[in-house]
Amino acid sequence: MVRAILIDDEEIALDVMEILLQEIGGVEVLGKFSLVSDAIAQADGMLPDLIFLDIEMPETNGLAAAAKLLGRFPDADIVYVTAHSQYAVDAFDTKAIGYLLKPVAKNRLVATLERHAELREKAARRVRAGSLTSGQAGAQSPEPSRRTLSLKLLESMELYDADGRLITWRTKKTKEMFCYLWHHGGTPVYRYRILEHLWPELDAERAQALFHTTMYYVRHMLKSAGYPEMIGSGDERYWMRTDEVTCDVTRLEALIGTGSLASDAEELLSLYRGDYCETENYGWANSRRYELRAAVIRHLEQWTEHAADDSLKERMLRKLIELNPYEEKYYDRLALHLTFLGDTAAADKVIFVKKTAFRTDLGLNVVDNNRD
Repeated sequence: MVRAILIDDEEIALDVMEILLQEIGGVEVLGKFSLVSDAIAQADGMLPDLIFLDIEMPETNGLAAAAKLLGRFPDADIVYVTAHSQYAVDAFDTKAIGYLLKPVAKNRLVATLERHAELREKAARRVRAGSLTSGQAGAQSPEPSRRTLSLKLLESMELYDADGRLITWRTKKTKEMFCYLWHHGGTPVYRYRILEHLWPELDAERAQALFHTTMYYVRHMLKSAGYPEMIGSGDERYWMRTDEVTCDVTRLEALIGTGSLASDAEELLSLYRGDYCETENYGWANSRRYELRAAVIRHLEQWTEHAADDSLKERMLRKLIELNPYEEKYYDRLALHLTFLGDTAAADKVIFVKKTAFRTDLGLNVVDNNRD
């Protein structure tokens, strides 16, 4: 039985969440609170596995409250519940396992509970594996858990330390070097390959000198942030310990690799602010950039076919137009959807935008496939 507490300043939202959990089954609600301080004050005897937390709270922002709650309930997982989708990326930084938009859909709640169960099972397996290892090697004190860096690569590259502070870069190449090593996912990369990708226009001697200076800056920056052993080297190769970093790209790849659950569309739309390293436009990242964009488009196309939420379907179609503005069918599907909803003015605007884009950019005349 999963133990949960609910925190929301709207009493009706607390009641609705409790009813949904009762209908799904397997969850015991230990308490319902309208204030975070009340939950902490009454924490004695409560050992929740899950905390459903509203983001818009009267006394404090839910994102800030998460740290206090996890300090009191270190073994609990956070699930954010909110009416505002713009908080999703920030919520991701707090390592929440779920992000539910109000009104909460039961299928999304079920998916979140399944994710919680899966994470707990993986944690249990690691503990069992660790017990076996320690039994073989003799009793040793476990290492304290380390907080990770937070890396955002969708749209632009931003790195935050364990306390949420934005890390600044000594040079542009320092930033690119860090991203390049993370990009290879812990796989050792030969130095000559790094030189070819980061300084292709320079002679070998000059590129070598800049490489050593840049690598020093990267390591110094990581050491100052508390990660002195994050970059490894040997046999003319360099690699990064990627387990020290949580990244929005990793979360995106998990979403698009879980069997195309339409319930994940909301989180995908919030995460995919732009293409992989779009602002930096690193040439060596082009292949992964195109692969991720293609995967997102493919999943959005599938999800729009089965979306029950009219608003979500509209947002997905608009995102498809944004990602591929010269695919005529996306405009037509959106116009048809808006017409079905009775918003003919919005549908006409979509068709106008389509005609303008094709005529101005491509010199083509297009017809309205949704009108007689």
